[in-house]
Amino acid sequence: MALTRRQHYLLVATAAFMAGAAWVIHAVFTATNSTAAIGLLFVPVYGGIAAALACAAAYVFFTVADWRAGCLSGGWPRLLLAAAIVVAGTGWGGAYWLYRDAMGIASDPSASPQALIEVSKRRVPLWSEDVVEALAKNPATPPNLLTAIVKAGAGHYLVSLVGANPNAPLSLLEDIAAGPLGYERVAGLAGNPRITPGIAERLGGVKRADFRSDIEYRLYQTFVLAELVRNPATPKPLFDRLAAWEQPEHFLAVAVIYAERASCEQIRRAAQGGSEVLNNTARSQLHQRGC
Repeated sequence: MALTRRQHYLLVATAAFMAGAAWVIHAVFTATNSTAAIGLLFVPVYGGIAAALACAAAYVFFTVADWRAGCLSGGWPRLLLAAAIVVAGTGWGGAYWLYRDAMGIASDPSASPQALIEVSKRRVPLWSEDVVEALAKNPATPPNLLTAIVKAGAGHYLVSLVGANPNAPLSLLEDIAAGPLGYERVAGLAGNPRITPGIAERLGGVKRADFRSDIEYRLYQTFVLAELVRNPATPKPLFDRLAAWEQPEHFLAVAVIYAERASCEQIRRAAQGGSEVLNNTARSQLHQRGC
């Protein structure tokens, strides 16, 4: 028995939904990010989008087929709708191609400075903020472009990305350090191997009273102070102060425990008052070092 038109649409939508879901599942299980499993929540979203796009394509196909066969129902409105779907699909596809091309250049560490400057000036209709983020991360991005990104009024996340970039000029790193010390803004700067002792002292010379809440204070320890502990550019006196931090957050304590220049006493102190997991981690490190 021949399938009805509605059954054809249902079949197409089901197949596309399954393909979209399979793509998301494959992306989740091949990702290295520890939070990638959250992507499974988007299976219905991407599956639904795939089903809608497939149905739109099927609608165009059936409309053209009916028109050529001389049995088009709905007349010109149906043809116009099909044409609108084609135009919209072509426009979206072109915009996506521009995005992918720009991202390919902006994220390429072997791209020339001139190519990166040129791509920063392109008009990218879709997800242009991703291109700026890729430029902020790219170690090949020239210093003047990194400065321009920050000076253009970049948000905290972009400033953090630029702060982590080894190609950022020292004057820009100093400007970032001189600004507000929010964890979301200076976390990247804290891990930059080119920071000066003065910048490190500025980032590490904080106390509880500098923060509006305990949560901000704890997050600063987790994302900034722990990064300073891991950064070989952090001066030893500052490292020692961080290793002796009063009631350190878990990840600050972990950073001290794993730091190559931490002494046996500093490792023991970092684990004091911590969880059993933290104590076991410290004991393991102490054993490896023969303490």
